[in-house]
Amino acid sequence: MWRNEQTEALRVLADIYLDQGQIDRAVTLLNALAVLAPDDAGALRALGYALLLAGRHEEALAATDALLRLDGAMPANAPTLLIRGKALWALGRVAEAQDSLQRYMELGNPP
Repeated sequence: MWRNEQTEALRVLADIYLDQGQIDRAVTLLNALAVLAPDDAGALRALGYALLLAGRHEEALAATDALLRLDGAMPANAPTLLIRGKALWALGRVAEAQDSLQRYMELGNPP
C-alpha cells in the first residue's frame, strides 16, 4: 500500500510536468499512480485533466467516470464534472456535456 506522502510526491511531480507542458510524461506518471493507488481521488482527477489536455477525450471520460463511481456527486467532485463535460463536448456528445456542466454549476454553487 502506498503512503499518502508517496502518492502526493508523484502527484506533485505530475503537476510540474503539466506546468512545463510535458503532458505525455504527466499522463504516464498519473496512469501509474492510478494503478498503484486506485482509490486516490486526486490522482484520478489529475489523470482526467491530463488526458483532456492531451486530447485523449475517451480516456479522460473514463477516468472521470471512474472517479464519480468512487465518490459520487459531492461538491468536491465539481471539477471532475467540468473535466467530464469538456471531454464529452470534444467528443460531440453535446447533450451529455450540457448535463455534466449543469451538474458542475449546481455543485460548484450550492444554494
